[in-house]
Amino acid sequence: MSIHPDVAPGASSGKHYHPGDEFVYILEGSGTLEVEGKSPVSLERGVTYHVAPQQVHEAKNASETAPLKGVGILIAEKGQPLVVPAK
Repeated sequence: MSIHPDVAPGASSGKHYHPGDEFVYILEGSGTLEVEGKSPVSLERGVTYHVAPQQVHEAKNASETAPLKGVGILIAEKGQPLVVPAK
C-alpha cells in the first residue's frame, strides 16, 4: 500500500509502529527519525529509510514553518492496520 507520511511544521508523528515493513523517500522538509533502541537519523529531501515491522518509531519535523513530506510503501498482510499507536 502506498503511504504519504507527512508531518506538520513543528510537530511529530507520535510514537507508533506498523505491522509490516515501511519504506519511505523524503520529498521535502527536514527533521529526524527516532527508532527505539537506535540513534536518531536526519531526514531531508532525497533521504530514504526503512523501518522493520513492529519497530516503535517517531518522525519529528525540525521546521516551525515548512512541512516534512514523504512518500513510500507499507508491506503488510491484508487486513492489518496501517498504524498502531505505541503504548
